[in-house]
Amino acid sequence: MATVQSTLFNKPASRVIALEEAFLHPKLRALYPAEYVKQLDLIIGRLTDVGPERIKRMDAAGIDLQVLSHVSPGVQTLDVDLAISLSLEINDWLGNIINKYPDRFAGFAMLPMQNPAAAADELERTVKNLGFKGALINGHTNGRYLDEEFFSPVLARAEILDVPIYIHPTDPPQGISDIYYKDYPAMVTGGWGWQVETGTHLLRMMSGGVFDRYPGLKIIIGHMGELIPYNLQRINKSLTLGNWLIGGQKGMKQSVYYYMRQNVFVTTSGVFDQAAFACALKEIGINNLMFSVDDPFGDNFEALEFLAGTVLTSGEKAKLASGNAERILKLLPSIGARKQSLSPFLLLNKKLFSFKARLKSKLGRLILSFLVK
Repeated sequence: MATVQSTLFNKPASRVIALEEAFLHPKLRALYPAEYVKQLDLIIGRLTDVGPERIKRMDAAGIDLQVLSHVSPGVQTLDVDLAISLSLEINDWLGNIINKYPDRFAGFAMLPMQNPAAAADELERTVKNLGFKGALINGHTNGRYLDEEFFSPVLARAEILDVPIYIHPTDPPQGISDIYYKDYPAMVTGGWGWQVETGTHLLRMMSGGVFDRYPGLKIIIGHMGELIPYNLQRINKSLTLGNWLIGGQKGMKQSVYYYMRQNVFVTTSGVFDQAAFACALKEIGINNLMFSVDDPFGDNFEALEFLAGTVLTSGEKAKLASGNAERILKLLPSIGARKQSLSPFLLLNKKLFSFKARLKSKLGRLILSFLVK
């Protein structure tokens, strides 16, 4: 009998892992601002499902495993006690989901960064007890960034545990938004403001000597490097020399290039652009690049088509699709492999679902490209 993997999918790599894949828990939805909830509710079904329907969408596109994390801003805007209690509750809830579907889902912890000691303990608990692969932090916490000594308990614990921290974008602090984006709210999110904010956050960590204090720390950023690769040569020269000359005691000891290749890993989430990928590949190298979709904000089919179109050797493509994620997140190679056999009826149903989903994806992208020409 034919297997799902060999018959239903024409995949660009034997295994595909996606790292920045979001869900929304109803308890946090109830606490978010009404205007933000309206935006999330446009895709509420896909955000709240972390079961069979999400897996059907993964199967249709050819994604073997998603590393799940809570949608921004997590608990980082809440009162500290509430943030701590909800982190524990929702991380436990996610742990149960992963335990139910261990070959399809892994997890990044949500941390109450308002209390770094509690956040460090929660990171350790989720890694050791729930098998989580690290944590996802949504940018600054009330205007405080990870270069501050305040957050040292979290960074030190991540280094000891040898797990990465994924820095996900969030809105800039209100003061910055008031100056830059007050009259232009569309600039804040994915296309510009979030990427500038996250790239700046990472460069602050370098300038503040974070990676000198924690040389084993691993940081992941998404969206093809949050604008950094495009200007990396200039950033490397100016920021490195500037810190060495005027950075003082907090200045970094190595170059920006060094940290980008030693401590930083970049995912493709939401940026399915071959030119941008070629730039990241040249500046950072294949060993520091990982595939991601940004589901459900990104399109699984578009992401897989992008992956198939990358100009790489088969070995390099395997690293991008899954090998680097397996290494950095310590994911067992066997987890996520789909080898089950299906009856002809179930196989036909899956093919029909995949065909409809692919057609819907192409139609949606065609309409969007026409609108924004």
